Amino acid sequence: MYDEAQRISGTLTELASSPLAADRYELLLVDDGSTDGTPEIAEKAVAELGLRNVRVIRSAMNRGKGAAVRAGMLSAEGATRVFADADLSAGVVDIEACFERVEQPGVDVVYASRAHPDSVITSSQPGHRVMSGRIFNFVLRSLGLTEEVDTQCGLKGFTADAAHTLFTAVTIEGFAFDVEVLALARREGMRVDDMPISWAHVEASRVRPLRDGAAMFRDVVALRRALRRAGPARPTRLEPGSMSEQKFEIMRDLEAEHWWFRAKRELVAQELERRGVTGAVALDVGCGTGGTLTVLADRFDTVVGAELDAHAAVIASDHRRSGTSVVRAPAEHLPVESGSVACLTSLDVVEHLDDDIAGLREYLRVVAPGGWVVLTVPAYEWAWSRHDELLGHRRRYTTARMEQAATEAGLIVERCTYFHSWLTPLAVLVRKTPLGRLLSEDEEEASYIHPVVNRVLHTLARIERRSLAARDLPMGLSILLVARTPD
Repeated sequence: MYDEAQRISGTLTELASSPLAADRYELLLVDDGSTDGTPEIAEKAVAELGLRNVRVIRSAMNRGKGAAVRAGMLSAEGATRVFADADLSAGVVDIEACFERVEQPGVDVVYASRAHPDSVITSSQPGHRVMSGRIFNFVLRSLGLTEEVDTQCGLKGFTADAAHTLFTAVTIEGFAFDVEVLALARREGMRVDDMPISWAHVEASRVRPLRDGAAMFRDVVALRRALRRAGPARPTRLEPGSMSEQKFEIMRDLEAEHWWFRAKRELVAQELERRGVTGAVALDVGCGTGGTLTVLADRFDTVVGAELDAHAAVIASDHRRSGTSVVRAPAEHLPVESGSVACLTSLDVVEHLDDDIAGLREYLRVVAPGGWVVLTVPAYEWAWSRHDELLGHRRRYTTARMEQAATEAGLIVERCTYFHSWLTPLAVLVRKTPLGRLLSEDEEEASYIHPVVNRVLHTLARIERRSLAARDLPMGLSILLVARTPD
């Protein structure tokens, strides 16, 4: 959805009266930074229509159709996943047909094609749109990126396996993402089938012919270069969830000495020490592989880690100290009695939640009156990268936005400051200059480069932490929030 305030209610009304409203379906409404109140209107319509199994996913900024579809595909939980445009130019019958086709044995990807001999075009596009589409397809064929006649129809279906493999690899965030998806599917050796469609052009298209056309051309040229550099197709595919497991395995191996993890743990320990926070029970929400549990175990009688990912929870349980335990639970629904926790920590978790305020209210519920909540989140929407998408982030914050969310949830903010300030100039260079094109996503991550470099970076973080003991910082790639619950 992007600025769909005028028609999203009609779309949802049509879906509510269709078989797609059945319990076996999940409906994700992905908003691409609308400025006209689209997500609020959608949420109101969902409530009024009594739709179930619906989630609204919001991007804080307009990133492009490719970014929105990627966010939805990687957030979806279904065994098969289909995306369609919010205007329902591809109708309910065709969406159902797409599900049926992708559920056939051996099929990985299904795409609707208006050029299919059995397709019915009930309302054609304007002549200039038809011509520009043909020119674009000619360019794609000339570059050897596709043999398909229609790559841009807004209806495609995937198995969960194919969706995970493809959308963790997609880089194009604009309208040309369809080309990359189909090219990657072919390269991975997936079975890709086309299907006919009954298609009707809807006015008020979001495509700006000159600006978006130029961007699409630039993207497909860059895609051709990237595919050539990548060489032969990879022999194996990623299974759903394996990306997460790989990252948690790396976290387990590096967490003890990696400067990034150490810096956050030591900053939390410093805040707890300064304020004399101790008590009977501490809870670490989103405990990952358990690094923060060791910090809390030095100050609390009982420490509990809550972790949604099953693989990470097992790792944390295997490495837990005496007096600690790990439960598998989402941040929004903690299996903890109200008011039973003296201190709750949650490091780089809130940005993952569909509704951050609801999550913070759950934190408030479990913490005792006058207890403590310590959070960290990533900063600045301009620093957003595909790495955020791969990690499942929903947003980045400013200190003002984080403080506002905490206050709205009912917490009393004691402190909200940036940290990792010394990384900010480097991030500007990577995000705002051509330098970023030289870095791969793996290089962009805070990887363990070299023991000497790791020590230097940890020293910089330690120097900054001393400064944070006396004052808040005006900038930084991360945010620390310390809050209390009302007495």
